[in-house]
Amino acid sequence: MKKYTVLTFILLVIFGCSSDLDLAPVDSQSELNFWKTDEDARIFLNSMYADLMDDDTYLFLSALSDDAYSKGREDYRNIGSGNYDPSNSVVTGFWSARYEGIRRANIFFNNIDDVTDITETNRTAYKGQGRFIRAWHYFYLIELYGDVPLVLDEISIEQALVLTRTPKQEVLDFIYSELEQAIEELPQSYPATESGRITKGAAIAFKARVHLYNEDYAQAAALSEQLIGQYSLFGNYANLFKQANEVNSEIILSLQYIPTNREHDIQYSLIPPSLGGYANFSPLQELVDAYTMINGLPIDNPASGYNELNPYANRDPRLSASIIHNGTVLTNFSGAQVTINTTPGSSPDGLNFSSNSTPTGYYVNKFYDNQARNQIYSGTNLILIRYAEVLLNYAEAKIALGTFSQADWDMTIGAIRQRAGLEASALEYPGGTQAELTQLVRNERRVELAFEAGHRFFDIRRWRIADEVLNGWAHGIKTDLSPEDNGYIRVDFRTFNEARHYLWPIPLSERDINPNLSQNPNW
Repeated sequence: MKKYTVLTFILLVIFGCSSDLDLAPVDSQSELNFWKTDEDARIFLNSMYADLMDDDTYLFLSALSDDAYSKGREDYRNIGSGNYDPSNSVVTGFWSARYEGIRRANIFFNNIDDVTDITETNRTAYKGQGRFIRAWHYFYLIELYGDVPLVLDEISIEQALVLTRTPKQEVLDFIYSELEQAIEELPQSYPATESGRITKGAAIAFKARVHLYNEDYAQAAALSEQLIGQYSLFGNYANLFKQANEVNSEIILSLQYIPTNREHDIQYSLIPPSLGGYANFSPLQELVDAYTMINGLPIDNPASGYNELNPYANRDPRLSASIIHNGTVLTNFSGAQVTINTTPGSSPDGLNFSSNSTPTGYYVNKFYDNQARNQIYSGTNLILIRYAEVLLNYAEAKIALGTFSQADWDMTIGAIRQRAGLEASALEYPGGTQAELTQLVRNERRVELAFEAGHRFFDIRRWRIADEVLNGWAHGIKTDLSPEDNGYIRVDFRTFNEARHYLWPIPLSERDINPNLSQNPNW
C-alpha cells in the first residue's frame, strides 16, 4: 500500500478540492509527527469517505438486476447472466475494496485518541463518521458474501493469512452497535462549508435500512419514523438529480464530486452516441414495464388506458425522468433541444445501429448532465441515501408488520407519487391485502430508486425473488422483427441458481493465500 508523507498531506490541503470534504486517497499512517492536530485527523477521515462507493459500483450494480444490461463490462454482465465464478473481477474487487476501507478505518480508530490539538466535540464527531463508514463496509460485505472476517484492528500480513470467517449474525450485531454509537456521536448538521459529511440523520436512516434488510421490521419502522418531518421531498423529481439542486431537503448522504477537481464519467456509459456516449449500460424493457400509467394502474390492467403502439404516453412521469426512450427531447451541450430516435436502423442512436448504440432501445436520463466537461466528466453528486428511501423503508416495514394505514400511505407512497406528478386517482389509498400492498411498495421502490446505488440489486436478493426475475430472457423494445416474446427484442439470456447465487463466492485469490477462508455453498 502507498505511504503518504506529511508533505503530501500539506500539498493536498493547499491544492486539493475547494470543499472541506477533500477526498484525497490517504492509505496508511504517516510519519511519527502525524496524528497531532485536528487537521491531521480531518484529512485522514476525509480520505475514508472515498471508500464508501465508487461511481462504477454505484451504477453497474443495477446491471446485475432486472433493471439494466451492460454490454461492455464483461464481468458485470457475467454476474447478471449467472455465468461467473470466484475469480470474477467484480467479486474480487468488491471484497478487496471493502477491506481496504476497513483497514483505513481501523488505522483511524487506533490513532484518533492520540491527537492532542483537537476539541473533544470534533473528536467525537469524527469518531461517529468513522463508525458509520466502517459499519457501511461490513454491511455490504455480509449482504454479498454472508459470513466474513470481522477485523477491528490493524493486522499484519501474517495475521491476515490465517483469518477465518465470522458468522454473519456476529458481524451484524457489530454493525448495529457501531451505528448506535455513531448516532450518539454525530451532529444533526454541519456548516455549509462541511456539506457532504455524515450526519446523525444519515446514521439513523442507514441503521433503518440494515434492520429492514434483516427483517427486523419493528426497528426499521421506529428508526425511519424518527426522521419523518426532519427532511422533505424535493419538489421536482427530475431536477432532484441535477447539480444545481444537489444540496436540498431530501438529500441525506451523497458521494461528493466537484467539477474539474473530482469528477465521475458514468455519463459516457449512459447517453446516446449523438451526445457523445457509448451505451455500456442500458435500461431493460422489464423496468420500463414496471412504471404505471399516470392514473396509477399497471400497464397490464385493461382499465389503465395503456396503448402498446404509443407506450410512453400518459405514463408515470418518473419513466421519462429516468429513461431516455424513443421521442425523448433533451437539451444538448450547446443548449439546443434534440429529439432522440431509438428505432431500429436510425442513425446514430437507434437500436443496435452501431457498437456505440443501445442494445435495448433505451438510454439513461436520470444522471444526464448537459454541463459535463467534454460531454462526459460530471461533478454532480451521486445520492446514497435520500428521504424518499426513508419513507419507502417505513412503508415496507409497516406493511410487513400489518399496521400500514391510510395515514401511513398519505405520508409515504402517496406523498412520493404526488411529488412525481401522478394523477389524483393514483394518490388514493388502495387498501387491499398485505400481499397486494407488499407488491405495490416493492414496485414503488423499483421505479423511485431506479439506478441509484444498487437498490434493486439488493432488493431482489433480500426478497428472495431473484430466482424469479433473473431466469430467462431480458428484453428491449418491441420491434416485431421476430415473433418470439410478442416482438420484444431478446437482449440477454439469464440464469439464477437459488442454491448458490444469493451469495457471491469468496474470491478465489483470497482463498488461494488463506485456505482458512471457507467457501459459500455450491461454489
